[in-house]
Amino acid sequence: MPTFWLRLRHGLRMHRMLLLALLAGLVLPWVVFVNVAEDIWESGGFIGDKRILEFLHRHAAPLLDRLALGFTAAGDPLPMGIVAGLITVGLAVWGTRSRAWFFGLSVGGAMALNLLVKVLFARPRPALWISLKPAFYYSFPSGHAMGAAALVTALGFLLWQHRGHWLAWVAGPLFVLGVGWSRMYLGVHFPSDVLAGWTGSVGWVAGLHVLFSPEFHQLRRLWREGLHRWLPTVVSAPNEAASAAA
Repeated sequence: MPTFWLRLRHGLRMHRMLLLALLAGLVLPWVVFVNVAEDIWESGGFIGDKRILEFLHRHAAPLLDRLALGFTAAGDPLPMGIVAGLITVGLAVWGTRSRAWFFGLSVGGAMALNLLVKVLFARPRPALWISLKPAFYYSFPSGHAMGAAALVTALGFLLWQHRGHWLAWVAGPLFVLGVGWSRMYLGVHFPSDVLAGWTGSVGWVAGLHVLFSPEFHQLRRLWREGLHRWLPTVVSAPNEAASAAA
């Protein structure tokens, strides 16, 4: 047992970055998502939801109209699905199967989760003005924001060890912010919808990243080894006590 615990402590020290990623990338986003969902379920959303949309609409301009339409078109389900499908197939052919599964589950799972939560909450869309590009399904959470965040976060994890990873972590978030802003600017999503889409996707993809990481499998093997050693001791202790009493 002492040898096992020494190995476990060494493994935890070696993989502390994995634990930090678990906390920062998985726990914190889901805490935000749950709090936003709770506010919407109990009170219908943030107090400033409508005020933010009205502020954006008051500062509308032709250039911003075109920019918003461009971002929202890029984040539509069809182009996002095509891009995600091509990347998944490319990873399966030229990469590794685990990377393909990770990316496919990241984007596909986030969109499936989005549809599930939309049906569960059934939040109506904002109706403050006639949108340049109306949307007609439920509002919470934003599918555009969730899909863009899932794709960019998954790409960021895949490219982290590559030389040009900084490009994904700079251009990617700008694209995600642009898509989220466009949905609010066009008046088809509340800010709370967009925030929930972002955090839900980051939490989902970060959780998958942890599950697919080699470090997690090493820690899981150590944990299983500890259980196999600990459980027989726990089971045998009552039996020994009963035998002594008899």
